[in-house]
Amino acid sequence: MKKLTALFLAMFMLTGLSLQAMAQQQNSQQQQGAQQQQGMQQQQMDMDFSDEDLEKFVEVQPALEEIREDFTQRLEEAEGQEAANKLQQEAGQLMVEAVEEGGLDVDTYNNIAMALQSNEELRERVDGMM
Repeated sequence: MKKLTALFLAMFMLTGLSLQAMAQQQNSQQQQGAQQQQGMQQQQMDMDFSDEDLEKFVEVQPALEEIREDFTQRLEEAEGQEAANKLQQEAGQLMVEAVEEGGLDVDTYNNIAMALQSNEELRERVDGMM
């Protein structure tokens, strides 16, 4: 479970999303029909990953974890918001490069990470590969 927590933190740094931005996005959805359609698309997306993509996803985790650990420490020591923003951008770029070097595009990586949050079966498949 600790690995998945680190994985989710890396995903949020990678995409530049914050939990607050995600909550705002969810709150902005006004129509229940749109939410149902999104839920159906999410369920469909949850099962659309090949074993090869999931293996690549798992294989890139150590590199992302190393970047996350390095930049977490550096962010704690950053002096000022501008320095912190620069470090976050640098970390995000390194994570993008790590994902792409691992053979995945960022969208596929993010889709897998998002699907892991809502699909227990997929989580178990990924856990089995770790």
